[in-house]
Amino acid sequence: MLELLFAGGAAYGGYKYAKKFVVKKLRFAPRARRGIAPWVAGAGALLIAAPLAAALPLIGGLTAAALGAGVAGGVYAGDREVEGTNIWGDRR
Repeated sequence: MLELLFAGGAAYGGYKYAKKFVVKKLRFAPRARRGIAPWVAGAGALLIAAPLAAALPLIGGLTAAALGAGVAGGVYAGDREVEGTNIWGDRR
């Protein structure tokens, strides 16, 4: 049960951080917001979290996978938000 809470928190935190990063930092980098970017970011987060999941007993593979999925979703949602705003960040 505790692992599910960690997995949910990792997914939510990864989503929020990745979305904020894409909206704030990658707004003017369209090549960094290509269609494959969410997959690459999610796989990178999974690969970084996997050794941590193997080393700590409370954090398992589900938590690492949830973090990767949350980051991928955040990159995708951030890209969609950037597409829906003008150059100053105001919604169209």
